[in-house]
This record gives sequence, C-alpha cells and structure tokens, in this order.
Amino acid sequence: MEKLAASTEPQGPRPVLGRESVQVPDDQDFRSFRSECEAEVGWNLTYSRAGVSVWVQAVEMDRTLHKIKCRMECCDVPAETLYDVLHDIEYRKKWDSNVIETFDIARLTVNADVGYYSWRCPKPLKNRDVITLRSWL
Repeated sequence: MEKLAASTEPQGPRPVLGRESVQVPDDQDFRSFRSECEAEVGWNLTYSRAGVSVWVQAVEMDRTLHKIKCRMECCDVPAETLYDVLHDIEYRKKWDSNVIETFDIARLTVNADVGYYSWRCPKPLKNRDVITLRSWL
C-alpha cells in the first residue's frame, strides 16, 4: 500500500467502529490510544493478580461487544526482547500454546501492519479472533 500523506490540520478522534478503510495511526491517534490505556472512568477491573490486570468496557448498548485492556508487569525482560517476541508471528506459534492461527493480512508501511490472531480460551469462554492494527517507530 502506498504511504499516506501527513496532514497538519487538527483532526478529531477517528471512529473506532464502522471504519470503511484502514488508516495508519498518526500522532493524535497515539495520544488518544495512550489516554484510553491510562483511563479508569468507564472501565471495570475484572482481574488483578500476580502483576496482571484486565479491564473491560462495553462498547454496544446491548453489551455483546466489549473492549478489553490488559496491563502486565514483565520483570527482568528488556523492552526490545518483549517487542521482538510479540511481533514475530512464527515464533509465537512455538511459545504460545493457545494460538490457533496467526498471520499478517497487510503491510501498510514499513512500520505499520494489519494482522490476524486467534487463540483458545479456557471454558466457559469461546475461542477468540482478533484483528490488529499495529504501528511502531
């Protein structure tokens, strides 16, 4: 895909749902994402144990679609190593025993891609499918 031209005009937040195309995140998107990661209002802490915390937020009024965020403390692991392990889809299949399938869908730029990941969940949960938009500098 071709690289998108940068806009200097201020933009409001982009809609999370209902997009008809994929857009490479810009600085405003990163600020908005970080703000949501750090936000507590509207999020329900559903799990907190051994350095792992999970929050859930209902997206739809009927509460069938949820956003989930997780914070995990990784002691004695350099950030570069963690980054490499999470971005390497072939290696993921070796260390993640819950992975069903993972693959790249599209490379948007040299530092942005769209991917697919599915994993086995413990009962009573159903297996999950995730589409990711990743961007890194």
